[in-house]
Amino acid sequence: MGLSAGPVPPRGPPEVKAGLLQLIGHAAERGWSVRRAGEVLGLDHMRVLRWQQRAAAGQLADARPGPAEALHALLAWEKEAIVKLAEEWGETDRSHRKLAHRGSRLYWVHASESTVLRVLAEAGLHLPGPPRRERREKKPFPE
Repeated sequence: MGLSAGPVPPRGPPEVKAGLLQLIGHAAERGWSVRRAGEVLGLDHMRVLRWQQRAAAGQLADARPGPAEALHALLAWEKEAIVKLAEEWGETDRSHRKLAHRGSRLYWVHASESTVLRVLAEAGLHLPGPPRRERREKKPFPE
């Protein structure tokens, strides 16, 4: 990272960032500008400034990308409605796909078929599946 290894990736271990900041600080003590030292190490000036602010706050480690919880995550009442739907209509529909559509028609919950299957799996519910077909009587082999 830095020097001859090519551009510094956007995410990296805090130890590497601290080492690069030490090199930049050492160069600044010797009369180099922070901007020029960062360029030589393959760092953008704004990145160096952000890292310096984060180092002063003791937060050089990268935060986990994205939000803590998905923006469109299912709410608790939606999961409860899916489980209730399966308990009341599971024997009739026998399919997570049919349950998803029934939930929409009844205005209980609007969820995709895969979401219904995932919620039922999390709740430990298994639908009975289609009924078994009766065995047909074998026809004799024609001679």
